[in-house]
Amino acid sequence: MRLVRVDDIPPRHLLESLIRRHHLASTASRGVAASVLASVLFGAISLLGGHLDGFTSEETTAWRVLFIAAALGVLHATGTRRAAFVSVTRRIIRSPKLVVIVVVNTVIMWVQLWVFMWGPANGHTQDIAFGYFLLPLVMVVVGRVFFRDHLSVLQWAAVAAAAVGVLAQALIAGGINWPVLIIAGLYPVYFALRRWAGIDSMQVFLIEILLLVIPSAVIAGGHLVSPAGAAASWPSLLLMASLSAAAMILYILASRLLPLSLFGLLSYLEPVLVLGASLLLGEILTGADAFVYAPIVAALVLLGLSGRRRPREHLEEPPL
Repeated sequence: MRLVRVDDIPPRHLLESLIRRHHLASTASRGVAASVLASVLFGAISLLGGHLDGFTSEETTAWRVLFIAAALGVLHATGTRRAAFVSVTRRIIRSPKLVVIVVVNTVIMWVQLWVFMWGPANGHTQDIAFGYFLLPLVMVVVGRVFFRDHLSVLQWAAVAAAAVGVLAQALIAGGINWPVLIIAGLYPVYFALRRWAGIDSMQVFLIEILLLVIPSAVIAGGHLVSPAGAAASWPSLLLMASLSAAAMILYILASRLLPLSLFGLLSYLEPVLVLGASLLLGEILTGADAFVYAPIVAALVLLGLSGRRRPREHLEEPPL
């Protein structure tokens, strides 16, 4: 019988390391699954948005807001999230500056939710996808200009490649369509204001959504008695709104389970799926579009590579 020597037993710190690695791997796997599923749901939402006959973009947006508010309300009903929500709300109410910022951001959030539904319903889903492709690159520039964030060589190269794509889009289409400008231009304002004011949290996002509940209820309530053309779209509308709530919860879960760099890389899946939805909705990609999307994809690859070189860190709260 072989005796086990003391030095054959793994040290406690080694066991703890193995347990920690297993936990991180399990956490990352769940985070990846949540992120991918959230992106798939966002793609499905854009696809459904093109088949909601009889409903205006304002009405579909209102239903999204109501379902998202309900989902986030459940998440904050008890525990530490509820206490954090109360604390943040009191802080904002006591500061006129923060009140103004939250109101401005609430308007921006409504516009973003609205344009996401308007695009598929009006043949502009590709513009929505292009805006979301550009968004992380514009955020890099905003971080550099307004917050003095350090940019690596890869990030500068990504910005340059994105500029080539934007220039190609302007030359081919005769300009940049306004939905692209709303997404890639207004969203950075939203994020920058939150960061500057120190209110970049899920609780603040819930406050913004709650401020939209009453106007959304009024807009949605006006269509409860549906015209004949909208009757067949009710199941799709309710499915779309439910998917919005589920996607938001999954997005929040992924943001908390994944390192920032991996979370950012996986977020690029959403515009790819939205672009795919545009093709299913009958929009067409031409050969000239390769001169637009090839530089943008190259820029995102460079941005992703730069993210992998950064220390592993977690995103405290998701933007949306």
